[in-house]
Amino acid sequence: MNRRPTFPRFAPWLAAALLALPAFMPRVEAAMMTQCPFAGSGGDNITRGFYIEEYPGKTLDTVTLAYSTSVTGGRTIQLVARLSTYNGVILGTAAATELLVDGITKVTFSFGNAHVVPGSTITFTQTLLEGNSSITYDVGTQPCGNVTQTNGTTAPLSSFRRSNVGLVVTGDPPSLEGIVNAFCPASFDDGVGQSLTSGIVVSNYRGVSIDVVQLRHRTTTPGVKTVALVARLHTFDGPIIGSTSVTRNIGSDFSSTTFGIPGDVKVPAGSTVVFTQALTAGTSSVLFDLGFGPCAGVETTLGTAPPLDESTRAGAYVAVIGTVASNLAVAVVEYFNASQGHYFMTADADEIALLDGGGFGGAFVRTGETFYARDGPAPGTNDVCRFFTVAFAPLGSHFYTSYDFECTLVKSNPNWQYEKLGFFVRTPVGGACIGGVPVYRAYNNGLTGAPNHRYTTSLAIYNDFVNNRGWAGEGVVFCSLILV
Repeated sequence: MNRRPTFPRFAPWLAAALLALPAFMPRVEAAMMTQCPFAGSGGDNITRGFYIEEYPGKTLDTVTLAYSTSVTGGRTIQLVARLSTYNGVILGTAAATELLVDGITKVTFSFGNAHVVPGSTITFTQTLLEGNSSITYDVGTQPCGNVTQTNGTTAPLSSFRRSNVGLVVTGDPPSLEGIVNAFCPASFDDGVGQSLTSGIVVSNYRGVSIDVVQLRHRTTTPGVKTVALVARLHTFDGPIIGSTSVTRNIGSDFSSTTFGIPGDVKVPAGSTVVFTQALTAGTSSVLFDLGFGPCAGVETTLGTAPPLDESTRAGAYVAVIGTVASNLAVAVVEYFNASQGHYFMTADADEIALLDGGGFGGAFVRTGETFYARDGPAPGTNDVCRFFTVAFAPLGSHFYTSYDFECTLVKSNPNWQYEKLGFFVRTPVGGACIGGVPVYRAYNNGLTGAPNHRYTTSLAIYNDFVNNRGWAGEGVVFCSLILV
């Protein structure tokens, strides 16, 4: 439909689609804080605990473990995180229900960005709440630095068992640089791999730069080889973010290849980044690790035909390191295009400079309205998806939402192009903003021949547009920061 994206009461197609959605739409994953490679098999009874020392993050968001069973069926598992010891202060309790099948299954527990002082010790205990008791969890490989498994969960810390547990832990980082902003764990099967002719797509990349990309390679003809890597923005024919190559000895088992991306090229937070590889020196038959998937935001494609080739797998071993978006406050500035009768807002400093400098023929003029958001994924904030439509040419329009269901559904509407994460805000609860300023959203009802929305902290402006100018009121959609 050539209709604006909005709440269910205004769009019947949206209401119908909502009925097919799960009750909970997960947020975009935070940065990877700790990981220990999975072994790919069961290892120990879940009565054995584990802990992480010197935890590097300032929040605990998700913990991913892996489970094996000899009896296929659903299991509900509870994971409790405590501070310091097995009888310490509870940071959070998370339960997850998953169908466990023969082999190994990843299960992710969400702790909702529980606050942690960086450098803390976090202990974890597991309980099977429902399902057959035939279940073990992956104890991983190597020793893994700050990860320890114990023989039990006796307080304060039970006796040492081993220095590894297969896991991936995400959270918000205490600093901005050198952050693993996208990650998918390594495969435990050295016989599985994918040809370099396939591409890798990373969506919703939370960084604002790409400094290092780590992949894993193997070959049937060991020896010194040169692998080239190109990173592009959005699509396989998009702008080049950076390119580099690595020459090293590649063996018959997977091992890491670390690519440094030169130039400190900036990337908009929330972008899609695609990677292509090529063997430029040495004999053929080099494969890259498909990883232990599925991994949210990482996929492998059949080839690299633009714009984005056919997806073949939700995963590939990859670690993308860069600077994360700042969690500092940013101004979201509103403009008005009189020739179109449309409003536009942006928190992008480059766009603000362009428009204030007379870009697009000076068509966009500041209205004087501004509110404040976060530049990065600060604790307690939601991602704001930014969309653009050209379906009503020559008129154009943008749409912003922090609601997961709206973002998901508008992405599926071919009339709207997902651009990026525009900024980060708190989302109102029950239409109210606690500790923030309400931001109202009004819709122009297509009065210009195209959809347009206005976002304002002024209740007077909102009421004027809704009561006197024929616009539809959509209530409070964001909570603006209060600067002190």
